[in-house]
Amino acid sequence: MDRRSALRVIDSTLRHIGFVPTGPGPCDYDGTILVHGKPVSVAISIPDVQFVQKPRIHLKDRSQIPVETLAHIEEQTGICYSSGAGLPLDIYNPGQAILRVLEEAKNTLELSYGGRGQAELIDEYQHYWRSTLPARCFIARSSLSVKSNAYTFIACEGSTPKFLALAAASTLRGYEAKATRPAKIWRLDGRLGPAGSMFAPSTLADLKIWFHSQPELKHELWDEAFQILLDGQMLFLAGINALLGIDMNIPKPITHAVGRKAIRKRAMSRVISSMDKKVTVERYAGKWSSMTDVAARNNPRDRSFSDISVAVIGCGTIGSHLARMIAQCGAGSSSRFTLFDPDILTEGNIGRHLLGLDSIGQNKAHATAENVKRFHPGLDVFSYEANALDYAGLLGRHELVIDATGEWNVQCALNDWFLQDKQSKTRAVLHSWVFMNGASVQSFLNLKDQFACFRCLKPSFNGQWRYPAGDEREPLNLRPATCGDGSFVPFTVDTSVMAASLATRAGLDWINNNPGPRLRTIVVDYQRGREQKPRTPAPSPTCPACSTIRPFQ
Repeated sequence: MDRRSALRVIDSTLRHIGFVPTGPGPCDYDGTILVHGKPVSVAISIPDVQFVQKPRIHLKDRSQIPVETLAHIEEQTGICYSSGAGLPLDIYNPGQAILRVLEEAKNTLELSYGGRGQAELIDEYQHYWRSTLPARCFIARSSLSVKSNAYTFIACEGSTPKFLALAAASTLRGYEAKATRPAKIWRLDGRLGPAGSMFAPSTLADLKIWFHSQPELKHELWDEAFQILLDGQMLFLAGINALLGIDMNIPKPITHAVGRKAIRKRAMSRVISSMDKKVTVERYAGKWSSMTDVAARNNPRDRSFSDISVAVIGCGTIGSHLARMIAQCGAGSSSRFTLFDPDILTEGNIGRHLLGLDSIGQNKAHATAENVKRFHPGLDVFSYEANALDYAGLLGRHELVIDATGEWNVQCALNDWFLQDKQSKTRAVLHSWVFMNGASVQSFLNLKDQFACFRCLKPSFNGQWRYPAGDEREPLNLRPATCGDGSFVPFTVDTSVMAASLATRAGLDWINNNPGPRLRTIVVDYQRGREQKPRTPAPSPTCPACSTIRPFQ
């Protein structure tokens, strides 16, 4: 439907239910909606008839909603009627789409009538504690004590302020710290919310009222909180539903008078208290930004890679993407994370590598580690320009070793080391590889138990794979590399990412004590690849690696 026709349909629909155009836009209207049978005046503005930009609905008279506080209000009086996932609307039926928007706005307002407004508002309370500069906490929420010491500073890139950092140290890798100050964080076991009709304090007097209204903040704590602010520190309150920062703007004449000793420092509390309605406070809405919290957000009920030490062997076409993925799942945030690769990145690599042109000529392990560190300042990644098995003692300090080389010799040597080395702390070896020139990708988890080891998948050196993911006799699968690049196997970047994703999922399953199928396959090229159902293979009785040493001690 063209825009002019859509505007006519929307206009007819809204006029039919009593709305009138008001401007200034061509699709701005005023009208009423019935909330539990009572009329509430609203304004609707429709900036986009294809609804990529959602229609906005505002309350005309907030007093028409007879609740102490009202949930789901965006800036000023806008009604947040859709979830974060959005509200699907039919662009080919714009009239019905607008009616649905109005119905959702009605349902949102009825939450308040139904007594849920206060609870809903508290759940989203952080949204109302607006601040000009975002605050990011780099201390893991789970590691906070009841009262913790910290630092705040403006994190800058060059001369540009990016955010207010709340951290355990006065520095943050990758940023310049300015205006560093001490801070306190109080961990609370309950929720924070408005004080009656006061959504958020703007003066010291407001703050005292708000503070005393919070069930989690005992009255005797006010004097301690006030003294923290008097000392020039910031105070952050970490509730279940919000992380709220407070700073007090002490009037400059007062600080100057204290500096000249015209006012004694111990009298400052009394002076500030006497003018509490004029002393303003700054608010900061904090976000949990530690790597532990980042990883836990997507896996709230599961363990992540932050819980174990991980080594990745090979930082090439698979390993570079895999290193980034498992870092996003927590690797390197609280346990050792190590990368191994002896090779240098070349122009021929970057078409399917995580790294780009600016990393050419650098060692793959070092450059990948630096890339991962730039993802988050809370990550610590070690890298070695070496063959991993030359550092077998170091390798054995990792609970999970991931082989992303896709090289038969490395795979077999690593498998043999894992089976034979009884001093190693390694509990699992996870292999990830591309099968036959990109026909498919596979991952295999070896736990050194009653099931197959890696070499059991192809026990005879000159034989075939037991569970091939492609036809090993297919000419294209056997095609040698060309153009003088003897190690090059042609396949596109999606294959690399699929292999890395498959291994990431297998690793997460194992970490959560549910290893599932040990051998997993994804077909990439459906003309050459072969489907293999996920399975846990039995050991091969003719395996040269494990048949003579079972059962493992």
